[in-house]
Amino acid sequence: MSYNGTLSEQQIKIKSAQIINYSLSFLGENAKNAIFYHFMRSRNLNKVEEIIDYIDEFEDFLIGIFGYGATFILPIIVNRLYNQFKVEPQSFAQISLSYALKEIRRKMVQ
Repeated sequence: MSYNGTLSEQQIKIKSAQIINYSLSFLGENAKNAIFYHFMRSRNLNKVEEIIDYIDEFEDFLIGIFGYGATFILPIIVNRLYNQFKVEPQSFAQISLSYALKEIRRKMVQ
């Protein structure tokens, strides 16, 4: 899948979920899977891709779990999203996960 052109909303959703999944892998598979399990269970979600529809809540969930540690985890995810989609952020200030996805969608959606 090429990211230099435009993508469908569904392609962005799937790829974003894969990037988040990969980005959280440094925590270990058990921790990553526990995060996904508990968030998905709290929202009655069936697939990891559905987390993208609740990205604000997912970001708050990570902050709730990790507190100050989330300030190290979230930039990893945001940077990887921008890099994988080859999108240059408009600003290098503190960018939320939801803002990054909105910016990527705006620049990439067909």
